[in-house]
Amino acid sequence: MTHNTEAKEPWPQGDTELGQRLSSIRLRAGLTQSDIAGKVAVSRQHISNIEMGITSPTVRVLRDYLQACGTDLAEFFYGPLPINQTRRQREYHSKLQALLQNDTTSPVVTKVLDSFMTSMQSSLTAVVQPIRVQVQRARTRHKKEDREVS
Repeated sequence: MTHNTEAKEPWPQGDTELGQRLSSIRLRAGLTQSDIAGKVAVSRQHISNIEMGITSPTVRVLRDYLQACGTDLAEFFYGPLPINQTRRQREYHSKLQALLQNDTTSPVVTKVLDSFMTSMQSSLTAVVQPIRVQVQRARTRHKKEDREVS
């Protein structure tokens, strides 16, 4: 088994921004990283790594972190509910809140969201070529296949 001893770098923007938002929420709630770590049952270093964008929280850690700060997942991602919502928007928000608060569905939703976040991190680290390079390679491949057929 090999161990990667390279220093971890923050993920591109997304997690750094997430960490900054979490840190801001924590500070507004008047809590320290140690306070949050105790309430979430993780190390203070883990909280620091999340806030610095070095690592991403699981949905459970994010949910517990936000609850410790007096907010929840729905408000964190969607903001406070607007006063002048349509009936459809109210239904959507109430369904989302019910899913996130239901003890029966919450573990399933948490698993799905964790898998989604993991797949998103993988896609962020994958080398993505500009579209013109992809098109050029596809054309070259097709020309090569056409020559082999004739």
